[in-house]
Amino acid sequence: MNGFKAISNISDFIGYSYPNIFYLECKSHKGASLPLVNISQYEKLVTKVGIKGVRVGVILWLYEKDRVFYIPISTITALKKDGKKSVGIKAVEEGYNIIEIPSVKKRVFCDSDYSVLLNLKEGE
Repeated sequence: MNGFKAISNISDFIGYSYPNIFYLECKSHKGASLPLVNISQYEKLVTKVGIKGVRVGVILWLYEKDRVFYIPISTITALKKDGKKSVGIKAVEEGYNIIEIPSVKKRVFCDSDYSVLLNLKEGE
């Protein structure tokens, strides 16, 4: 993160594990869902969709619920297209393509196993 307003990165994290590159935006939210308007990097992340070997998504930590999710940017696009205003537990129950990251609550934070992201299919 940079404190300057003119600086804007495509995502919070860029990771690489052969043969995939990951663009991950990280969000935490108090309630059971995150308003889609809070995903400020959406327009930049969408530009990476469709490139072979590129995985683009949002890591969402709902800290009151102690749950961590990976939401592919294609799912966020589908939610917007369907007129939804937020993404969270209800979207998981409705069957949207959202992957729960296995997590164990420690004293304050969760210890999460992000290795499940290595098994993502094309377009997730």
